[in-house]
Amino acid sequence: MFFRKKEEPEIEEELAEEEEVQNSGAIYIILPVILQFVLGALVFLRSRNAAITYLYAMVPMLFVTAALGTYAYNRGSDMKLFTAMTCLASMGIALQITIEYVYHPVGAPYSAIKYAISLAIAVAFVAFYHLFRLLLNKSFTIWLMFALAAAVYIVLMINGIDANGNGTTAWFTIGNLTVQLTDFIKVAAVMFYSALFSVKNKRDDRSILTISTLFFLMNLVGSVLIHELGSFFILYGLHLSVLYIFLPHSKMKRVYLLTVFITTIVLLAGAYMLYKILLPYAEAGTLNSFTALIWPIVKKVYLRFSITANLVNDPYGAGYQLLQGKRALWMSGFFGNTVNFVEIPVPDSDMAFISLVNSFGLPIGFLAVLLFAQILFSGGELSVSLLKKNRQDAVVVYGITVMLFAQAMFVILGSCNVIPLAGLPIPFLSRGFTYQSIVFCFGGLLLHLSEDNADPEGGVHEV
Repeated sequence: MFFRKKEEPEIEEELAEEEEVQNSGAIYIILPVILQFVLGALVFLRSRNAAITYLYAMVPMLFVTAALGTYAYNRGSDMKLFTAMTCLASMGIALQITIEYVYHPVGAPYSAIKYAISLAIAVAFVAFYHLFRLLLNKSFTIWLMFALAAAVYIVLMINGIDANGNGTTAWFTIGNLTVQLTDFIKVAAVMFYSALFSVKNKRDDRSILTISTLFFLMNLVGSVLIHELGSFFILYGLHLSVLYIFLPHSKMKRVYLLTVFITTIVLLAGAYMLYKILLPYAEAGTLNSFTALIWPIVKKVYLRFSITANLVNDPYGAGYQLLQGKRALWMSGFFGNTVNFVEIPVPDSDMAFISLVNSFGLPIGFLAVLLFAQILFSGGELSVSLLKKNRQDAVVVYGITVMLFAQAMFVILGSCNVIPLAGLPIPFLSRGFTYQSIVFCFGGLLLHLSEDNADPEGGVHEV
């Protein structure tokens, strides 16, 4: 009896700790639900018709949030990561419905069916990830991903279309469906770097630098040929950061990274000078075959930086989109724009963050940035923990985290005219079936790899 009395307080403490853990896990499911109701009220303030459509979308949103949240919690996933991605997805749905009724975008209409299909694709992708992991251990995978990325660039050079009229042939049509193929290059890049650092295919630092540089240069040449630098900026950041994080510290690595950085500065300065040199020939129509090839990309680089520096240089041309975005930000208050300013170019994609702030207010905009930061922190912590078990999974998690956070920040800062506008969609917020499917796949994989039920060798159990 004496020993039983001594154990009872300990048992009560353990039960209290378990109950506290369960309550803390439940709050991460409740928070997205609360946000969904708040967004419903904000949508109602902007448009009654949009609010009705949002109510129809809210029923499956609540069900999916509860079901996936319970599943993730029971599997031991990172619930902070779940909350961040669920809240951002809810913001994206509320925003796209509002855009449809308030801003009247030119592109394809909002479709709840596309969101459902994207979610189904993500579930299937996560379910079969263990098969992809087997592929990442094969020595030929890096060359397979290399060939896949190169094939995408070749297809876009031959049959690519300019869907937005900006001179970028990054889209491909299949019947009535328009697909942005450059999004698949980002997936190939994550798999490429993961296979490159495979423990089973041991490569020395020199081989890793050589092979990764070939992949990097291929993406640079391909991006220049299709006049798409936005996606290349993401691949550029992924390339340097993966090498910096996962290669052992050495003089070779420091020299390489410094050389790439200096070369980048030189190329940007060279593009500026080439623009000044080629401008008279372009205006006179006397460019030769080589200068006619490089002129569009030189012009694009120059305009991106020059317009960012001074919007009023071309307020009704190259600077129109950013100038309208700046006006929209000025008119956004605590609950959004109250003067019905809706002249935002491409509100459903490139300027989705501006549309979010303009529709729902500055606090929602700041919340979105904080949620992206949470994805960065959670992904970084997960990558570090997986590095002790399986380096391939660590590289996959790091690559996905960089892809999501870097693209979000590039677009947000670009649309706010802090840096040159990249012309890319924002994860979770922008419209676009192809990219949204990839984002959901990335998000689902992050949650899957954060589960606690890892096997002793660092793998994960099948879903």
